[in-house]
Amino acid sequence: MRNLCIVGLQWGDEGKGKIVDFYADRFEGVVRYNGGSNAGHTIVIGGRMFVFHLLPSGYLKKKKLLIGPGVALDPLTLDGELQLVRNEGGEADLLIDERCTLVTPFEKQMDAFIETLRGENALGTTKRGIGPSYAMRALRLTPRAGDLVNGTFDMDAAISFYKTFMKDLPDLGPWKEESRKVLAGRTGNVGESIMAMNEAGHSVLFEGAQGVLLDLVYGTYPYVTGAHTIANYVPAGLGIPNTSLGDVMGVAKAYTTRVGGGPFPTEILGETGEKIRTEGKEYGATTGRPRRVGWLDLVGLKYAVRLNGVSELALTKLDILAKVKEMKVCIAYSIDGEETSNFSRALPKLAAAKPVYMDMPSFFGVELREHQLPGPAQNLVEFLENELKVKVTLVSMGEERSATMKRHA
Repeated sequence: MRNLCIVGLQWGDEGKGKIVDFYADRFEGVVRYNGGSNAGHTIVIGGRMFVFHLLPSGYLKKKKLLIGPGVALDPLTLDGELQLVRNEGGEADLLIDERCTLVTPFEKQMDAFIETLRGENALGTTKRGIGPSYAMRALRLTPRAGDLVNGTFDMDAAISFYKTFMKDLPDLGPWKEESRKVLAGRTGNVGESIMAMNEAGHSVLFEGAQGVLLDLVYGTYPYVTGAHTIANYVPAGLGIPNTSLGDVMGVAKAYTTRVGGGPFPTEILGETGEKIRTEGKEYGATTGRPRRVGWLDLVGLKYAVRLNGVSELALTKLDILAKVKEMKVCIAYSIDGEETSNFSRALPKLAAAKPVYMDMPSFFGVELREHQLPGPAQNLVEFLENELKVKVTLVSMGEERSATMKRHA
């Protein structure tokens, strides 16, 4: 079996955690390759909700868990998750790459400081310090996991740097002590571990954070995250060959959401948008903020599928559309009086884009059951397959692990 990468195709919050959990049985290990604790992956089993910010979602299937060097790691957030695991009577089999960029209290304070400087143009970050952490990595001013464990990194230059912006800096002493305890005995080379599993005949599942449209380079800049979110980043984010990427599964909601500022052509305001938000429980797993809600955007989805080389699609939250009386899909944008279905060309003027909708048959009030999609829901799925040129192999019809339908072998 080949390795598999699961990537979000919208602005994040597509339900990747549930899909990772669903497929994890097939794989030896589950690996986070990007992002940080600004991500929140939610899994629901028997009415119980599990939310992971850094710990890969394969934990509930008792898989080997790996956090690659492309992740911005907050050791204290990770410690909280590990403690929750212990409270459940378990222990995570976890390896953290020694080259992981660390998020210190300095980066969190800088994140909030920069948002304040932006004023009305604030991006709406989670203030978890992810962007500043990656920036400080590029400046060679922040420690990596191995540096902290081995005591080989001098923070004096970083302290001097931050003092030019902020007068009152937190004391790093307690953070260093606690973080070393979290990391001790858990660091190593994740890339080598992945290759060893593959050479032994085992496959690995790569778990992405956020979504393609939040990619630092290819997303809706500047309203993006601080890292790469595309599947192509897997080899670079883990230190493995390009040939080890394997297959790519994209995950998309049957509608669209985004958190924070930035252009959102299909955003729904008013009663219908609020209905979808309420029924879909569209509130951030990390911040609790209400998510902005919109109709499915086929323009952005085609862009994301093509950019990532997606070979199959998981469609989530289809059941939520059964709660509203109308259903639309955006098939193009109108910008300055001209229509386009090319997201790349529209990107520079996305804030001015007006959606061109196709009305779809509603399945309002119809109960979606496993292995039995009603006609209009089936039509939507087949429409997406035809337009995106990929198979919809998985359909999620509820938050429970069991509410998942496999459509193709």
